[in-house]
Amino acid sequence: MRATIVLILLGATSLAAAAPRKPPPASRLSLVQAQCPGVPPGPCSPGFAFATGTAVLVGQKQPVPTCPGGKPAVGGKVMLTKVTKNGAAFSGTLRATVTLKTTFTVDQHNGNCDLSGIQIEIPSLMGDINCGNGKCKGSLVGIGCLPPACADTFFTTELISLVVSDDAGQPLATPGTFVPAAADDVQ
Repeated sequence: MRATIVLILLGATSLAAAAPRKPPPASRLSLVQAQCPGVPPGPCSPGFAFATGTAVLVGQKQPVPTCPGGKPAVGGKVMLTKVTKNGAAFSGTLRATVTLKTTFTVDQHNGNCDLSGIQIEIPSLMGDINCGNGKCKGSLVGIGCLPPACADTFFTTELISLVVSDDAGQPLATPGTFVPAAADDVQ
C-alpha cells in the first residue's frame, strides 16, 4: 500500500512538472533618460531626448526557453516616442540590451542539466529598436537557448539592467521614474 501511494505522488509530481504552465504576467517598465555621473551629473546621451518610453518584458513558459525549432523566443518589446537627436526627429536604429541573473535549482529529476545549482548574470535579451521620424519600436529576443536537458529544472530570472543605447552606443534610456520639480522653495 505504501509503495502505491509513493508511485502515485511521484507520478503526479512529474506530470505537474511536465505540463506547460501559464507564463507570468508581462512586466511594464517606464523608461527615463539614462543619467551618468559627472560634475554635475546629467544625461549620458545629451544630444538625444524622448517624450515617453516603455519596455515590456514577457514571461516564458516551458518548453519555449528550450527554443523548439532552434529560434530564441521574443522576451519583450521597447517603444519610445518623440525621439530627437540634436533637436530633430530621429530616424535610425537604437540598441536595447537586458541583463538578467538566472539561478538554477539542483536538477532533481535526472541530474543531467549542466546548469544545475549555478547562478549566471549575463546579457540575455537584445534587440534593434527601429526609429522613423521620432517613433521607435522593436523586439527583445533571447541571445541563447536553454539546453533541452535543463527543461526539467526550475530556475528564477531577475532583472539586473535594461539599457537602450543611442546610435553611438551611449546609454539613452533605462527603467526609472521622472519626478518633476515642485514650486520654488521659499528662502
